[in-house]
Amino acid sequence: MAVEYLTIIAIGITFHFLNPIFSAILNSSGNSITPFKTNTTGLIANIIIDPILIFGLGPIPSMGIKGAALATILSQLFVTLIFVTTGKRNNTIYSHIKLFIKPELVYIKKIAKIGIPPFLQMGLHASINMVITRIIAGFGPVAVAVQSIGSNIESITWMTADGFSSAISAFTGQNYGARKIERIKEGYKQGIQILGGIGILTTILLVFGAEILFKLFIPDDPVAIKEGIIYLRILGLSQFFMSLEIGTTGAFNGLGRTLPPTINGIVLNALRIPAAMILGSTVLGLSGIWISITISSILKGIILFIWFRIVLKNLSVDI
Repeated sequence: MAVEYLTIIAIGITFHFLNPIFSAILNSSGNSITPFKTNTTGLIANIIIDPILIFGLGPIPSMGIKGAALATILSQLFVTLIFVTTGKRNNTIYSHIKLFIKPELVYIKKIAKIGIPPFLQMGLHASINMVITRIIAGFGPVAVAVQSIGSNIESITWMTADGFSSAISAFTGQNYGARKIERIKEGYKQGIQILGGIGILTTILLVFGAEILFKLFIPDDPVAIKEGIIYLRILGLSQFFMSLEIGTTGAFNGLGRTLPPTINGIVLNALRIPAAMILGSTVLGLSGIWISITISSILKGIILFIWFRIVLKNLSVDI
């Protein structure tokens, strides 16, 4: 089933690359409404198409996992078409791109210099997660289900924070280009206050509402619910620091300094593997793995925040 799913998804992988680029271009220009509307439309389309292709409807046969993959591709294609159409209609910057001309090497070098560090971070992060998942799988299918469902619930924080991170990145980049250092400092302060508030609220939600949240996904499995509550309460302790890290990453990106978040993320994410193996083999068991993830998230937030504060103090000298 996994092979079937990935084979179909691979066919439409281009759209998975294009849509975030369109969103980033518009967000960086201060237009966050169009990406929001477009991506939301794609999500709604996915919600509608998914059950139709998975279970079948009328003349449409039941396709199971293949239907889930195909629904994802079609939704992403739909989003791409909307971006292209609205770009042409509104004379957006990317609507003037000519694909079949020789690119200018100087711009490729600049994009690579900024883009390669976060590319490595995200790629290694995915690889590390695979190793962690393999460790979790040693505790059985319930543990894997808990991690999968729990991370989806936890995405309340990081997906929200990621949106504000894009705003911080755009704001920082615009003011850095305009040499308005004080506005950068004030913007970062306000952004982190918002993200900190979100992190505190989600901590309260995950710690005190763990049972209610997990029962929404698995209402009739007491073993999974018990383990899910433990997962959410342990991971809930790191939500403030996760928000801090994501927001600060946006600020670094706005300055064009993508290396610090990459170093911070790669090192501390990599340390999750030995920490999970050590703590998971103790009496803590599965909880030890959740603790290792939480500790690394807390450290990532603290270290990156301090790092950026140091950069801010010397920012006027750089310009």
